[in-house]
Amino acid sequence: MSFARAYRVRTRAALLLTALAMTAAALLGTGSVARAATIWTPLSSGTTDTISAIVYQSPTRFWYATTNGKIEYFNGSSFVAGTGPLAGTNFTDLAFQPGATGGPGTAGVYGYAVVNDGRIFQTSNGGIVWTPVPPPLTPSDCSVGATSAAEHELNAVVWADSTTAYLLGDNGTVLKATNANTATPSFTEINKVDTGTCATQGTTTPETMTDAAFLPANPLTGFLISQDFGALYSTSNGFGTGGIHRSDMINNYTGDPRIAQDAANPNRIWAVDHSPGGGGCGTLCFALSTDGGQTFGHPTYPQYANSSTSPTLGLYDVTSQGGVEIAAGSAGEIFSSVDGTNFYNQPAAGALATENWLAADAYDAAHAAVGGVGGALVVTAAANTIPDIIPPTGSIVGPTTVTSGTAVTYAAAVADNAGGSGISPSGYTWTVPGFPAQHGSSAAYTFPKGTGSATITVSFTDNAGNQATATLDVTVKDAGPPVSIGAAGTSNGTTVTITVSCAATPCTVTVTITGTSTSHTRRALSARTKKAKAVTIATGTFTIKKTGKAKLAVKLTKAGKRLLKKNHGHLKAKTVVSTKLGGHVQKVSKTIHITTKKK
Repeated sequence: MSFARAYRVRTRAALLLTALAMTAAALLGTGSVARAATIWTPLSSGTTDTISAIVYQSPTRFWYATTNGKIEYFNGSSFVAGTGPLAGTNFTDLAFQPGATGGPGTAGVYGYAVVNDGRIFQTSNGGIVWTPVPPPLTPSDCSVGATSAAEHELNAVVWADSTTAYLLGDNGTVLKATNANTATPSFTEINKVDTGTCATQGTTTPETMTDAAFLPANPLTGFLISQDFGALYSTSNGFGTGGIHRSDMINNYTGDPRIAQDAANPNRIWAVDHSPGGGGCGTLCFALSTDGGQTFGHPTYPQYANSSTSPTLGLYDVTSQGGVEIAAGSAGEIFSSVDGTNFYNQPAAGALATENWLAADAYDAAHAAVGGVGGALVVTAAANTIPDIIPPTGSIVGPTTVTSGTAVTYAAAVADNAGGSGISPSGYTWTVPGFPAQHGSSAAYTFPKGTGSATITVSFTDNAGNQATATLDVTVKDAGPPVSIGAAGTSNGTTVTITVSCAATPCTVTVTITGTSTSHTRRALSARTKKAKAVTIATGTFTIKKTGKAKLAVKLTKAGKRLLKKNHGHLKAKTVVSTKLGGHVQKVSKTIHITTKKK
């Protein structure tokens, strides 16, 4: 949108809004593109009607129009409806004169709103009251002697300066008034002028005019754009001697092209469009020129450079302020650029991420507003902020050779790009086949015996949602038994002393020594047979703090004392030593010979 359009915005009336709703799901195409936290803040519009045009000149000079007869102004806390238009009036555009001071309620602040049936409404007090303007006559075509009648469809209204305004409509209509800041403006047709040639086009066939761009600093120089492939026409004298066809900027002839111009560099122009019903028409429906429209190219979209998806580009409006461009359209797409070439999709959050946006405006490089279907309205104070689309980098720090059964901790060494959004503390996920996922900047693993090798993977994200991964291959060597048991034990009648060595200390072990005894049942006595029975001889739990052999005095049970006495102080017994290693209990057993020391 041009500088002049910063003082007003228009978006054409809702074309096929039903089709927009029906095709919303098909229009979504940015799911795999990383996005930062949104720069857009929802603002209650106070309506559920579709917002078709916005004027955002400052926080206190803020208006919108709808497709159902509403033109509302912001009073500092909420939107209030102006009086005059009736429900059902389908506004296609809204504009307030540039350079005016004062807000709603200020006498002498003129604005215009145009309707899809050709009607015109004017305000002279900043949008409090709107009155109809008698419709000007326009010829049916550019031929000599063509019949004149009131225009039947208007698509845009544009101020060139504080006194001059243009109305643009179907069938080649270009109406101009140099006294637009009065109660009785004199809008006169300047394209269809009864000569056989359409003056502003330089052709004989009238085209549907959809938008214009003028800069108040030089109001005689401007551009018109038509529906027919975005044909761009320029003037240096307010179309006083016709226009010059510059180029066809849009590869589409059924939409409603809109243009914006850079106030600081008037040769920079952007044009956007969409397919009927709001569908995208690809990169050929978003064009830019750096030489006043003589040649044109297309923006680039860095977010999609390494993505399998593409932008939808069903765009309805574009604005340029302070070197920052905003383009908005269907499927939730709101593109921003700080260089005019690289555009980043920065959608609103939540349900508004898929909103169909129809209007956009900005009053400086940082502040912009976007409105759309259902009264959706968002604003930002960070329009000149580029999203972080660069993934962070990192690696896994930790040993590449470990021993099974031993806990090992690994850490993620991660950094975001300079000026990036920063690493998300909750964005770490560690995975190893056969292990549950872990979260956080570090993770500990104890690999069981027989693992052989394992690959550790950590994924991490920055605060913009860009994700990256790092991996580390680990060799797992099997360790010997966690403990070893001596071949013999001695008893003093109260305890059994054995020797135990731990592979790693400190370690806690539980010792259980069992033997067998025989008992005589009644049936066995008659058969003169004996039945063997397992008996716990000694048991105890110990903590070994030093490496090497440790002597453990395991307390005898009563049954153990009797069994030793019965076997005359000599006994072969099974010794089981249990220790917990890496969260798992591991057991080592050995049959030892117990000897009772003589007193």
